[in-house]
Amino acid sequence: MTVHCPADCANSNYMVYGTSVYRGDSNICAAAIHAGVILNELGGDCTLLKAAGQNFYTGSTKNGITSRQYNGNYDVSYSFADGDLRCSGPDWYEFGEFCYKPFADKKTWRNARDACRSLGAELVSIQSMKEQSWVESYLYMATSDVWTGLNDLNVPGMFMWSDEHMVTFTYWAPGEPNNHDGFSEDCVEMLHTTGRWNDVSCTELNTYICKTPKGHYPLPSVKPTQYGCPQGWDAYDYSCYWMEETARSWSDAKAFCKDLDSSLLHIGDIYEQSHFTVALTDRTGFWWIGLHAQGGITGGVDYKWDNGLPLTFTHWDKNQPDNGAGTCVAMTTGQIGGFWDDKQCSDLNAFVCEKARPDITPPTKAPTPTPVPGCADGWFSRPHFRNCYKLFHNVDFSLKKSWGAAHEDCISRGANLVSIHNQEEEVFLSTYSKDSTKWIGLKHNPAIGGYSWSDATPVSHTNWGPGEPNNHEGREDCVEMVSSTNGTISWWNDLNCDAHQDWICMISKGKTPILPPAPPSPLPAPDCGSNPGWRKNNAICYYYNDTDNVDFHTAVMRCYAEKAMLVSILSKEEQAYVNSMVGTGKVAAAWIGMMMFGVANGQYMWVDGSPLVYTHWAPGEPNNANGEEQCVQMNRRQGVWNDVNCGRAAAGYVCKKFPGDDHTPPPPTKPWEGNCPAGWLRFRNKCFMFKGHQHGIRANWSDAQSWCRNEGGVLAIIDDQYENDFVASYLRDLRLPTWIGLWDAHGENQYAWSDGVSPVLYTNWDQNEPNNAGGSERCVAITHNMLSSGKWNDDACHSNHSFVCSMKKSSSIPPPPPTKNPCPDGYISWYHNCYKLVEEPATWDAAQAACQAQGGNLASIDMSYDQAFVAGVVLQGKADAWIGLRRKEDGSYSWSDGWPVFFTQWGPGEPSNIKDEGCVNMHASIFFHGTWNDTKCDQAKPYICKISSEKPPPTPGPGDGQCLKYWVPYGRHCYYVHNEKEGFSWPNARHFCQSFRTELASIHSRAELEFIRNMNYTKNHNIWIGLTRDGNFGWGWTDKTPVAFLNWAPDEPNSAFHPGEVAEENCVEMYEDGRWNDNNCLMKRGFVCRHRQFYTTDDNKHPIYPTDDPGSNEAGVIAGAVIGAIVLVCLIAGGLYFVFKVRGYKLSSLSLPTRTTSKVDVPAFSNPNFVGESDT
Repeated sequence: MTVHCPADCANSNYMVYGTSVYRGDSNICAAAIHAGVILNELGGDCTLLKAAGQNFYTGSTKNGITSRQYNGNYDVSYSFADGDLRCSGPDWYEFGEFCYKPFADKKTWRNARDACRSLGAELVSIQSMKEQSWVESYLYMATSDVWTGLNDLNVPGMFMWSDEHMVTFTYWAPGEPNNHDGFSEDCVEMLHTTGRWNDVSCTELNTYICKTPKGHYPLPSVKPTQYGCPQGWDAYDYSCYWMEETARSWSDAKAFCKDLDSSLLHIGDIYEQSHFTVALTDRTGFWWIGLHAQGGITGGVDYKWDNGLPLTFTHWDKNQPDNGAGTCVAMTTGQIGGFWDDKQCSDLNAFVCEKARPDITPPTKAPTPTPVPGCADGWFSRPHFRNCYKLFHNVDFSLKKSWGAAHEDCISRGANLVSIHNQEEEVFLSTYSKDSTKWIGLKHNPAIGGYSWSDATPVSHTNWGPGEPNNHEGREDCVEMVSSTNGTISWWNDLNCDAHQDWICMISKGKTPILPPAPPSPLPAPDCGSNPGWRKNNAICYYYNDTDNVDFHTAVMRCYAEKAMLVSILSKEEQAYVNSMVGTGKVAAAWIGMMMFGVANGQYMWVDGSPLVYTHWAPGEPNNANGEEQCVQMNRRQGVWNDVNCGRAAAGYVCKKFPGDDHTPPPPTKPWEGNCPAGWLRFRNKCFMFKGHQHGIRANWSDAQSWCRNEGGVLAIIDDQYENDFVASYLRDLRLPTWIGLWDAHGENQYAWSDGVSPVLYTNWDQNEPNNAGGSERCVAITHNMLSSGKWNDDACHSNHSFVCSMKKSSSIPPPPPTKNPCPDGYISWYHNCYKLVEEPATWDAAQAACQAQGGNLASIDMSYDQAFVAGVVLQGKADAWIGLRRKEDGSYSWSDGWPVFFTQWGPGEPSNIKDEGCVNMHASIFFHGTWNDTKCDQAKPYICKISSEKPPPTPGPGDGQCLKYWVPYGRHCYYVHNEKEGFSWPNARHFCQSFRTELASIHSRAELEFIRNMNYTKNHNIWIGLTRDGNFGWGWTDKTPVAFLNWAPDEPNSAFHPGEVAEENCVEMYEDGRWNDNNCLMKRGFVCRHRQFYTTDDNKHPIYPTDDPGSNEAGVIAGAVIGAIVLVCLIAGGLYFVFKVRGYKLSSLSLPTRTTSKVDVPAFSNPNFVGESDT
């Protein structure tokens, strides 16, 4: 109790008996002055500690107060508390601000609580991992599981502490709390062996721990028994510990401990481990312990304690032990410290020394019993082994099991999945299970630590294969043992736990195995369909056919017959369930409903329209081997996916649907009235803004998102194919690639839209994307060029790209001011073109006539951007429609408006060139979206008209002259493309051309460019053309023809000219899609040469080229359109001389490689000093 005393108590009448301890009726305030607890002049509060009565009280005079002596018994005494808080006696243990007392007698929960309350305490409550670990360290005193104060007696399912502390921390055992079998499990025990929590009936009998805040108690008269170690050493249980913070190597730490008559720390159980988990909470770095690895004769390692004691307990960290470079073991530190990592022994770490306490003798352990001889039938062992083993080897695939199922099978036999503890056991098991892979009991448990055995024995041996464990894609938590053909070599590999394979069970000798019950029959699912093979999981129906191998298309049709579709897999859980069916099938694989859409470099999509939000590819897949693997199978053993040729009859299949109905995607959102802000483009229900035009703003993904949000939108959200086409069609003037709002910041391959609300309804990944190259690609951009536009790629978020914003259109935004429509009524404007879908069917000829009557033609498509706009915006899935392409009598195709054919988008197997199928329509279906098909011209179909202000370039007629051998004619010129792997610099490429009295090609029209682009079929490099900076720092062709046509890529040319600067971008290369880029002239590229067709040769059979070359194939079109004169004085006369002089090249002729057919043979000149260039 606490009493307040006024000032000047010493002047009052008082009666005080005793010194330090006072007779119970002594004046409290006078006694407090006498004891020095308060001053007479000030008074104050004093706390009394009640004590037992004494037979004698000593008198004395202190602080102006005289106490009297009393010789005789008095029932009660008291003393005064000092300022320190402590526990009431040596049988209470201090931790933080509380005192704890374990009790060995067993009581029900309520009786244990009442026993604690009788001491002024409560059943223990636990508020942190640090406190949990501290309590665990004292469980060695317990003889059973231990009651805590946690319960849900008041409100079922709402657990509360009996001392009314808030529940801020829990440490449930796996699967707990579970209210097992519906019993009232309302009270919580701490498991004696693991420290984890479990809800049980409150009437069970357990030991218990009481907890109370520290109080004011007298100093103990003797030191507590835990102080039995030398000065500076800490005591716990039977040992003394020295915490040495000076970092040393493992061997130096061992020597240091030896000098202290101790050894590096040995941890024998969870209790001692818990003690050091607490001790290292506020430390940093790693701390050596006495465990180290010894190499096995076949590659495995056995972990041993340096003091020679047996390894009875392990506490490995996540992904540990991993057979890395480390062979010595250290503990981690921090709030969740104490875990073990294998480290390099030369690392410098702090460490702990341990030696026996001199005042405590540990109990004598019973000797290890001699193994019982023999094993049950079907089990095998060695005489000195303590366990028997049963191998399930090369079982039928219908009997192979996942790791979990194998574990359950062993448990049902009274056994466990095998644990391996030394190299001798490893070799023995490998010999008996040669040429196989099988589950062992090791599993990674990242939620609670590293690798552990399912039978809870310590991990004292590992035998990882090279590069293992690698936890491929974060999905490999279980471990298989792989044995060589003859069984002499084995190794371990981490694997997805859902894989199906053989397994090994282990049981202690002397224990009789149990005959497992027959597995239950699958539950029927009549609401899924009449076929008895249907199964239901999570309200979804699945049917697996493994009776025969079929091709992909047959599998699709068979699922349709079941009113279902080939399965789509949208989560890890669904993958595990489907794998449980396929893993026990009769065939090696099963078709799933994923297919690549597109003839080349296509995207993967689910045939039921589900979004691609989860994948489970095998390592190295998909690889589209030989460009023919368009469909996907699930492998039987591991459940991983592999792309396969769709036409191979090589797998069973899995169908999926919802009960009573087909599995179909939701209907599209209907349009609503609304408008877009100025500067935004409207499409259906959304508005889009495109940023990143030439010399415009570009940004990293985060800054682009911020910019869009400042404008009232977000980085673009794309919900379907048509929106993607609309966006793709407007990327033609943007620097590529272009950011959209998709990213996977919340987990690898867990993509979400950045607005945090919109579901992922659609994806359009490019081939082999997303691939997270370099581990840093978390954001998504659209790639685009003249050949392909609209594919998605994951990219590094810090890259600066163009970007697209989107927002929903709004009725609150006023309509834009009226503008003059450049197109006739009913037509849609796009760049210089107008388009119109006429839905009334007509034959191709009638459709062309109708379009011409309106001043146009059936639509021609010039590049990927046109294709995207026509397919996604004009056609928009309404119906297959005629376009202007038609086959001519010579078998070639031409556009009805006279444009050359620069671009095609044929569907699978098209054009088929079947007789009478000469006209081309565009597909409207989402699966064959936008692709082209040749069909009969007299069929009536809707059609697309196009009116364009652009005039088609004239197609040059064939020249009547000759070409050099292996050169290809076009118009009045001849061309040679060289694009081998070695590559040439621009000066050497020009020298190559000049050795034949020709030049690097000049290009004067789109038609000529497309001709050259199509010649570049090897595509090893971009190719040099003859455009370069001239003596006036402008651009000019080396053949001195006028610059009348340019085709720069966005933001090109981008290198400012600084005379004299090294590695300036003065030469021009052509990309695969035909666009141009200025680059360093010394880069290694392919190249294209051009010469004028000739009619005669000289006496040496060298061609005599005409001298009246107008400069291009289309002289009438481009004459006078001169952009810059070509004066290559500096570069040719100076630069070339310098480059060739430095490199030692001779400007002599070269011999051409053999390519194609020829017209005129030209003498070849050999130059042994010049054989091409390499990149070295």
